[in-house]
Amino acid sequence: MPLLSSMLTRATTVAAVLATLATAGCATTDDSGAANAKSFTYWSMWTRNEPQAKVLKSAISDFTEETGINVDVEWQGRKSLDKVGPAMLSGKAPDVVDQSFDMLLPTLAAGGQLKDVSPVLDLPVDGGKKVKDVVPGKLLSTLPKAKGARTWLVPYETATVSLFYNGKDPLVGKAPKTFDELLDICEAAKAKGKVCIGSDADQGWASLYWFDYLLHRNGGSMKELAGDKSGAAFKDPAVVKSARQVETLVKNGYLGNSYDATKYPEQQNNWAAGKSVFMLLGSWLPTEVEKFRKPGFEVRSVNFPTTGAADRTAGDVVTYGFAMPKTAKNVGPAQEFMAFFLRKQQLAGLSSKAGNITPRSDVPAPAELADAAKQLQDDPARLANEAVSNDWRDQVAVEEFNQLWLGKTDAEGFVKAAAKASASYWKAKG
Repeated sequence: MPLLSSMLTRATTVAAVLATLATAGCATTDDSGAANAKSFTYWSMWTRNEPQAKVLKSAISDFTEETGINVDVEWQGRKSLDKVGPAMLSGKAPDVVDQSFDMLLPTLAAGGQLKDVSPVLDLPVDGGKKVKDVVPGKLLSTLPKAKGARTWLVPYETATVSLFYNGKDPLVGKAPKTFDELLDICEAAKAKGKVCIGSDADQGWASLYWFDYLLHRNGGSMKELAGDKSGAAFKDPAVVKSARQVETLVKNGYLGNSYDATKYPEQQNNWAAGKSVFMLLGSWLPTEVEKFRKPGFEVRSVNFPTTGAADRTAGDVVTYGFAMPKTAKNVGPAQEFMAFFLRKQQLAGLSSKAGNITPRSDVPAPAELADAAKQLQDDPARLANEAVSNDWRDQVAVEEFNQLWLGKTDAEGFVKAAAKASASYWKAKG
């Protein structure tokens, strides 16, 4: 299963785990003696036959051979966190889980249900280096705070949201660095009868990347929108400007005809076949469309264009990694494995075999993600939608933005509807 393609299951996952842990009162397990344990349990977000799982299986085998520590791993898949809450209550939770930060945050981290894994940062990896020497500090510093844990995630895989295009497309002689340059390319594509921006209508969470990036570039803040219980924040000039820029894309026909009726993965496959110029998506895109790419397709990407302020260039980063439920018993060996997997020899498989970007700059990214990896290394990092709650994002931002993105309302209509929806959302919360 490709990364993040099951986003629609996220709200259900979050609600299930939070409901369980709200009344859990799970106590922190005494770690004394755990350092000498010879086994630990690990529930993985990957399914058994996925490339990431195969890389992890190999690492687990090497780890056991070197240390004598047994890893009791279960390949749970994307809904692994659904089971963690009940398992914590029954005393049968795993010592280690892995997921993307935006799933771990609302389900476990925000409620203080994760252990502090800061000690891992000082463990050795290879070449005389420690974990903290090979994991960029910005991957950790951009993560939201978690109750009771200074460091709650040990990253082993990263993704970024970028503007993907075919480097051989004559319409993109130079990657657009400004929004005006993007509009120029879109106008040229329209003149040639080609769709400029690919977008599947049923992927509202992905379409929202356009508004979130524009809002950031224009000096606005998704976090401020989500935190304002009156809804008045939607009237901010940055919001209005961003909405009007989106309206320009829609009304000028840059998304093509009948895109509002498409379903995943139709449009991204069309992009891979050369039927559209750009796709704004995560760095999982090239892997998802690999078998649909036309011969000679050269996957390239660029950070989202600026809209005026030259310093507003942060790129979205999505971090995946290991975490430890608060009830974890076998802390020492579990943390030892986290550091072991961050060795270059082990982590390299995530790039060469799974087609993903790793946190280590000395592990070359797959060729089709070279631009995305450079973006992660060179540009400031930010969290998509500023890590606002998935609940507010889905019920307010996605729901109302879809109306604008699909051409059912204009910029002013979106602003008014979103302000009202946000106020209603918070009123219902009490």
